Amino acid sequence: MDVFREIESLEMELVDLGTRKDAARLQELLSDEFLEFGSSGVVIRKSDVLDSANTPSTTTYQLSDFKFKSLGNEHILVTYRSIKSAREIAYRSSVWVKQDGRWQMLHHQSTVVT
Repeated sequence: MDVFREIESLEMELVDLGTRKDAARLQELLSDEFLEFGSSGVVIRKSDVLDSANTPSTTTYQLSDFKFKSLGNEHILVTYRSIKSAREIAYRSSVWVKQDGRWQMLHHQSTVVT
C-alpha cells in the first residue's frame, strides 16, 4: 500500500466510533508523545485519549481533501478537512512518525471554520 494511502486509512480509523472506544488500538495508533491542540483550545495528551475511550460517543466525522507532505523518511504531515456530525467544519493537520516499524500519530491540530 502506498504510504500516503496507509496514513489516510489510519486517519479514517482514528475517527471510527469503534476505534475511539478501543483503548488497545488507540495505544497502538498514538505515539507516547502524542499531543493534540483541539478546536476548543484544549491540549489533549495520549493519556486523555485513552481515558476517554470508555466514554460513550455518537459523534461522527466525514474526512476529505487529504494532502500529504513527507518530512523525511519517517515523518509525514497530513492536512485535510472534516465535517463533525454533519455540521461543524474544521481544517485538520497531523504529524505521523514511523516508530518500531509502524506509523503512529505524534501531533494533531483542529481549527474550526467559522
